[in-house]
Amino acid sequence: MSIAEAHAAHVTALVFGAGAFRDASGADTTFLTDQDLISREERVAAHVQKVLESRGIRFEVRGRSNFAYGVGEVLADQMRVSDLGIASFGPGVDIGKRFVVSGGIFLSGRPLLLVPPGHAASSYPSRVILSWDASPAAVRSVHGALPFIKRAEEVTVVSVTDDKEFRPGQSGVELVHLLARHGAHATFRPVQRGRRGVVHAVMDVAREIQADMLVMGAVRHASLHNLVFGSATMDLLDQGPALPTLMAA
Repeated sequence: MSIAEAHAAHVTALVFGAGAFRDASGADTTFLTDQDLISREERVAAHVQKVLESRGIRFEVRGRSNFAYGVGEVLADQMRVSDLGIASFGPGVDIGKRFVVSGGIFLSGRPLLLVPPGHAASSYPSRVILSWDASPAAVRSVHGALPFIKRAEEVTVVSVTDDKEFRPGQSGVELVHLLARHGAHATFRPVQRGRRGVVHAVMDVAREIQADMLVMGAVRHASLHNLVFGSATMDLLDQGPALPTLMAA
């Protein structure tokens, strides 16, 4: 809501059940009947509407428009006619939430901002870190994040130069030049992963500069590739983001 207020945005709140929830103890996952889901959706939608009205934000509240969709397609379908998706996402989420977020990232064509539980995404993050490998996904994530990047006090472009998939294409230095033409205050930071994963190498820099937003491309590989070579995208989704993270595929 704070992002919507700062950017004079229209909010579409998407409310639907994913088919399971944790009970009050957090110990078990309970599967609900269709009627239970509808009842919960109606209560949540009423609460969301009340809160948005109290903030004076332009909004609409939508449910799942077509139950023929798989759960992973619902968010993606709404994001296709939006500028940005936002979802709470952390470690240990149930499989339904994982499908929803994966659909938003890989099927929508739009950027998705993942916010760790208990975090408030800054309307205008002051220190943004960009994970750059010159891939199409990285390009889309950077351009999706431009409204935040242009207002940030500090932008750090990080390239992991000893990654097995490092692309010798347009360098982070050239990206810094582009961002400067957009009015951003950007610098380039090459790093090496060593024995760490790519996400760990980037997050070490994020912690050092006290970044409050990470921007990175998302790439979906075959399962065998992930097993043999690893995947920065899957590592981040498995661990959950440590700070608000904007991703695009």
